[in-house]
Amino acid sequence: MRFVTITSGKGGVGKSTISANLSYMLSIYGYKVALFDADIGLANQDIILGVKPQYTILDVMKGEVSFEECVVKINNNFFLIPGESGEEILEFDNEELLENFYKGVESFGELDFLIIDTGAGIGETVRSFIKASTDTIIITAPDPSAIMDAYSMIKYSAKIKDELYLVLNRVKSKKEANEIFKKLQNVAKKHIQESIELQFLGFVENSSLVEEATKKRELIAKDHASSIPALQIGDIAKKLTNSLTKDGEHIKETPNIAIFFKRLLQQI
Repeated sequence: MRFVTITSGKGGVGKSTISANLSYMLSIYGYKVALFDADIGLANQDIILGVKPQYTILDVMKGEVSFEECVVKINNNFFLIPGESGEEILEFDNEELLENFYKGVESFGELDFLIIDTGAGIGETVRSFIKASTDTIIITAPDPSAIMDAYSMIKYSAKIKDELYLVLNRVKSKKEANEIFKKLQNVAKKHIQESIELQFLGFVENSSLVEEATKKRELIAKDHASSIPALQIGDIAKKLTNSLTKDGEHIKETPNIAIFFKRLLQQI
């Protein structure tokens, strides 16, 4: 199982939206995926996925329900582990939360991916998840404050990880995404003492369609599968899986002429 922590140095960069859509894409490629809403204090994956959980991880922590009872099935391969918005969850120390959580995951069955959507910033819980993860993805956006916060997250993560992934969200173009990544990569090499391999996992262009889909409780990767942002999230999933489905088959481009023209017209 791969434990993928998705985090950001700054809130409001689209981390949760990318986490939900990436989880969905992995499930479409045949992988069994659980998405844990670990953004304590601002848990909102239930809203993004358009579901109403009966229980949350807080109910599990209180011992009122089992871990399995709190899990929400999204499709045959995709499950949500709902988080809790509010201060009550903070009454449980991180060690206790994590220990009970991992026990629950073990009893849940064989997963290929556990995607952990953390809160923004370098909090204690975020640090714990980064340490425990097999993969760490940092989401950032083009604005200067988000980039500075992403660098701080890279600098901290380099102390405990040899390799990190970076995803640029809400960029104007592939060129802008590549330029920002190169700058962060160069600064990291120059100023971070620890040896760190920063990999560019992909980017998602700025689109009003993503905002509209979020408001309507739609997944852009599901309900607007041929849109540019959906294809770009698909590319991120392909890179994360080395372009292989669960069965080891190569993930092919969708043979849809409409997709070709959408790509063409947006690049002109």
